[in-house]
Amino acid sequence: MIATISIRGLHREYQLWTRELIFFKEEIKTFEAHLAAILTRNNKNGVPEQAEHFQNQFIIQKEVIDFLRHDLIVSERQLASFAQELSGEGIDGIKMDNYGKLRERMSTFRKIYREMKNRFRRFEMQWM
Repeated sequence: MIATISIRGLHREYQLWTRELIFFKEEIKTFEAHLAAILTRNNKNGVPEQAEHFQNQFIIQKEVIDFLRHDLIVSERQLASFAQELSGEGIDGIKMDNYGKLRERMSTFRKIYREMKNRFRRFEMQWM
């Protein structure tokens, strides 16, 4: 069974996801600054190798964020076009599928991001 959501609800959800992705990207900038500070103070004992791992993770996460944001923009445009076609027909009562694949991708991204963030925080606490 596919869960449904109103057009307005889906729009709000897209906006929330977009803001969330913008926040994650800004947070990565902070992590990158902290990583640079760690490298400045610690250039031994495997720190550069661990730092390179996190630099690569940050690049990957930023790319995933960009892909998700692009797909959200496309989906938002499609939703707006659909809503415009239905204008005057009571769009508040229309329910749509809730874009399960996009929702699943967001959920997977959050999980992977949270794990990466936790690993980085442990690394950061060890070397700051």
